[in-house]
Amino acid sequence: MNKDLYYYPFFPKQWAIKTNILTLEEKGAYLEIINAIYLNDEIEIFEKHIPNILGISKGKKYYKLMEALQPFLTVVDNTENGELKYTQSKIKKIRLSVNKSLAQKSFAGKQSARVRANNRAKQGQQALNSRSNDSPTNNNKQYTYIDKYSSINDDEEKKRLKFNSDMLNNNI
Repeated sequence: MNKDLYYYPFFPKQWAIKTNILTLEEKGAYLEIINAIYLNDEIEIFEKHIPNILGISKGKKYYKLMEALQPFLTVVDNTENGELKYTQSKIKKIRLSVNKSLAQKSFAGKQSARVRANNRAKQGQQALNSRSNDSPTNNNKQYTYIDKYSSINDDEEKKRLKFNSDMLNNNI
């Protein structure tokens, strides 16, 4: 995933109603598992990773927590190696909609950049990546170039040089 997933919608009322049968410890474990599922690109986690996510070893406490959380998680059977994966349906739906939204925004941004580049080309402006410092922007030969952005005509240049030499001669 290219973008950081900073948040997902959380509905406290639904959370309180659906998790009222869980203990505080089980609610915390469930929230940790949901966060891990949301942040995983595949929107699912292996069963073997859950003890590390929760910071506990695979023993009585783990099996008791998983027994309580089993109704809230969806089991995804990985047929390649027979390992179990878990996901959560609501989080999966949210994450898929976030992915779709990010893809749409990316596409719209690319389209907008193309339109801006075409408009610049139509107006005769240089593209942003093809600017060079080699040639001055004003190609009129009757002007003397001071720098890339400024120019003066020859008469003004003579006056400027004379003024500078007068100042130097007068020690000013």
